[in-house]
Amino acid sequence: MLQLPYAKGRMPFLALRHLFRPPAAFLSTPRVEYKPIQKVMVANRGEIAIRVFRACTELGIRTVAVYSEQDTGQMHRQKADEAYLIGRGLPPVQAYLHIPDIIKV
Repeated sequence: MLQLPYAKGRMPFLALRHLFRPPAAFLSTPRVEYKPIQKVMVANRGEIAIRVFRACTELGIRTVAVYSEQDTGQMHRQKADEAYLIGRGLPPVQAYLHIPDIIKV
């Protein structure tokens, strides 16, 4: 038991409990409830995207791939549950950085 200086060398247990009580604001905050992740979008291509898709599939999470026009036949597009074209008319690197299309997806 934790011993703190007090009258006659010890602090009674009830006093100790009172001393370490959480603040009232902490006790009155609403409890946060978390929802499980249902869908993951991977804005990447190649082996990394495929590994993420595999892990999500094992966890029961749906997957979304984005791809450029040049990546139409790539495996990451085929491994995802859903796939969307982004950056139409742009080179691959710029397509994956085209934020308006990614936001639409």
